[in-house]
Amino acid sequence: MQQLVDNRYRLRQPLGSGGMADVFLAHDDVLDRDVALKVMSVRYAGDDEFVERFRREAQSAAALSHPNIVSIFDRGETDDGTYYIAMEYLSGGTLKDRVLKRGALPPQTAAAVALQIAEALKAAHDRDVIHRDIKPQNILITGSGDVKVTDFGIARAASSSTMTRTGHILGTAHYISPEQAMGEPVGPASDLYSLGVVLYEMLTGEMPFDADTPLGIAMKHVNGHLVPPQVLNSGIPDGINAVTVRLLQKDPEDRYANDAELIEDLERVVSGLDPSGATTEMATSVLPSATTRMAAPLPPQSVRGGKRKRRTAPFILALLALLVLVPLAWAGYNFLGNQPEEPPPSAMISVPGLVGMDVDAAEDEFGDDFKIETTAEVEGERPVGTILSQDPENGEAREGSTLSVEVVGTQVASVPDVVGEGRNAAEGALRDAGFEVSTDEKESSFENEDRVMLQDPEGGESIQRGSDVTITVGTGPDSVPVPDVAGVTAAQAGQILEEAGLVLGEVVEDYSETVPEGSIISQDPGEGESVEPGEAVDVTVSLGVEQVEVPEVYGISVEAAQARLSSVGINSEPLEVAGDEAAGTALSTEPGVGALVDPGSTLPLYYSAGPPEVTASPEPTAPSETQQEQPAQENSGPGGGNEEKAKEARENRQEAREDRKDKKADRREARNDE
Repeated sequence: MQQLVDNRYRLRQPLGSGGMADVFLAHDDVLDRDVALKVMSVRYAGDDEFVERFRREAQSAAALSHPNIVSIFDRGETDDGTYYIAMEYLSGGTLKDRVLKRGALPPQTAAAVALQIAEALKAAHDRDVIHRDIKPQNILITGSGDVKVTDFGIARAASSSTMTRTGHILGTAHYISPEQAMGEPVGPASDLYSLGVVLYEMLTGEMPFDADTPLGIAMKHVNGHLVPPQVLNSGIPDGINAVTVRLLQKDPEDRYANDAELIEDLERVVSGLDPSGATTEMATSVLPSATTRMAAPLPPQSVRGGKRKRRTAPFILALLALLVLVPLAWAGYNFLGNQPEEPPPSAMISVPGLVGMDVDAAEDEFGDDFKIETTAEVEGERPVGTILSQDPENGEAREGSTLSVEVVGTQVASVPDVVGEGRNAAEGALRDAGFEVSTDEKESSFENEDRVMLQDPEGGESIQRGSDVTITVGTGPDSVPVPDVAGVTAAQAGQILEEAGLVLGEVVEDYSETVPEGSIISQDPGEGESVEPGEAVDVTVSLGVEQVEVPEVYGISVEAAQARLSSVGINSEPLEVAGDEAAGTALSTEPGVGALVDPGSTLPLYYSAGPPEVTASPEPTAPSETQQEQPAQENSGPGGGNEEKAKEARENRQEAREDRKDKKADRREARNDE
């Protein structure tokens, strides 16, 4: 059986199995609730008439709504053509479990349970739905102690399909009505008869009819003598006994005419009242008499024939009676005298604890004291044959009595979740858990290469040990080699990468002393690496040699000025010029302070030769035109005033900044055009 039915119901564990269907505890993944999922037996799946009746009856059952009827949530068909019914799940067990574990119910409790069942049957019969398989196994107990009837519909479909064509008696032989056993048409009265059997079992803990074979049981329903339940349990009130006897009449006409009449009687006996007069009269007619009836006296003998005849007749009659009674008495004596004595009852001995043992080992150890009978085989994580429960569980029981056990029939285990694991680790984990492994391969990303991407069944599911688990392992992508794009422009690199099935990724800029401006310095991934088609390749584009800024040298010594220029990578050539500053004082460079030059450039470094010597001045005369122009020319040289030099430096720095901005803007525009 598949673990997920109709892509909705996830099977958890089997609840029961019969000739017509298997019942599982399942989880509804859509509505997130537990359900009882009844799946039609495979042997009926090919019977078109049965399937059609199953569909029709499942629809009728789904339409039933009553507090004492198990709700039908859904019905459908699986991929392999098997039909199912999703029902309300009740965890309280069945009425059969209750009777087996605790014996007969108190009479008032039994009558109250029968009343709830009768009300459920009335709701079904009012909609023309006949159950046809009323039995304590189909009566579920709720958490509050009420009961609900289950299995409406499927029993009718099964019997309708097979009874007339094969003669098989479907349903449980202990609970079928006489007309059902004979293959005759059945109606509501048949369900009431089955309810009578259930009531009889609740009252006495025994079946009204029993035999060695199902056919023998069925025939006793037809012509066997009913022992009233009060004979087996004297504590049963007369009213409840009468209701039970009327329900078990072999002729449907002698049973209750309808459900309402039965419900009325049950309500009366539950309340401590007597049932209707018709019920009491019928029960009285079938009960055994308390005393043996005496034979009617003989009519008076004729007086004709004279006195002699009157004397002779009694003597002859007495002699004949003696001749008859003596052999009978002798035969009775021999019969009673030769009867073997009944063996004394078996001793009461302690019930051993069998849970956890292997059933064969339990039989070897305790088989001489008890008969160990396997009543159910279920799925479990323990080894096959391990006993999971027993009845009775403890206490004492008679030597030779039966201990019923439930054992593991199919060993299951939880499937490890191996998605994301490496191939070898995943296969090892699954085999260690007891499963066989099949491996499929599928193209994947580099991250999933040689790792498990999928598994079936999924991790956490419980399946039979030794089953096959399929894992899908990634093989990695179809890769392409990365071409070399170093030394070309970004535009050229984009074209080269496109031809290789890749794309140009992030473009960043950096200075380089070796790579010309605009050319690619480096790339990531590097040349020759294998990558997925369509992957991006990031590049770094050269800004050329990073220029250095000419520092301020005015006012310091020539030696200090040369050291300052050298510290930023600029060489210098000192040139002496006239100036007002002390001799050896640096004045300026060419270009001046703030200008950007290439590292290693050699700049002229102007320094002062010292102020001119002071001499006596002649009488002032009007200066000639040439003499008026000379001071201005002298001040305009490298040794000019400090104010002019500072102004020149500021202008140089501003020009350098503007130049850098222009270059960056040009480079951005060029990339956008590419």
